[in-house]
Amino acid sequence: MTLRARLLRTLATFLLGMGLCASAWAQEVGIMQSSLTSAKGGDKPGLYLSVTVDFDLPRTVEDALMRGIALYFVTDFTLERHRWYWLDKTQNETSLVSRLSYSPLTRQYRVSRGGLSQSFDTLKDALDVVKVISDWRVSDKHSLSEPEEYEAEVRFRLDTQQLPLPMQVNIGNNDWNLTSDWQTLVLDHRVITPKE
Repeated sequence: MTLRARLLRTLATFLLGMGLCASAWAQEVGIMQSSLTSAKGGDKPGLYLSVTVDFDLPRTVEDALMRGIALYFVTDFTLERHRWYWLDKTQNETSLVSRLSYSPLTRQYRVSRGGLSQSFDTLKDALDVVKVISDWRVSDKHSLSEPEEYEAEVRFRLDTQQLPLPMQVNIGNNDWNLTSDWQTLVLDHRVITPKE
C-alpha cells in the first residue's frame, strides 16, 4: 500500500470517527440539576422533586415531530431503602410524562404534562418547558427517619414505546435513544427527620 493510500485511509477513518462522535454528542441527555425537598404543611405534604435536563433533539426526531408525531418524554423517580439483611426495598416509584406535539395547521407546538397543556410558537420555547420540572410531588411521605438508608434516583428519557407501531418497528437509529443515566439525588436537609 502506498503512502498516499495510507494517508487517505487514515483521513477517511478520522472523518468517519468524528462524524460518529458528533452524532453521539448530539444524543446525550444530561441531568444538569436535581433536588428533592420536603413540604410538611399545606394541603399536600410530601417529597417534591425539581429537575433540569439538557439535550439536543436529533434531526430525525425533529422531522418526525414536524410531521405530526407526538413525542413522549418520561421522568422516572425511585426511592429505595437499603437493607443489610435482604434485597433493597423500593419505597416509591413514579413517572411523569411530558407530551410534545406539533400542529401543522396552527403551526404551534404543544406541551402537555399532568393534565395541563400550553402552546408555543417555537420549538425552542416548547423544549425549554419540557427540560424543566419544578416541584413535582413524588411521595406523600414528607420525611425520612434514617436518611443514610435511602437512595433516591431520577432519570429522563424519550419513550419510544408510545410512538405509532410502524415507527417502533422501523426505529433502528440511535437518534431515538434519548435517555439519561440514573442520577442519585442529594437529600435536602428538610427531608431528614432529626434523630432524638
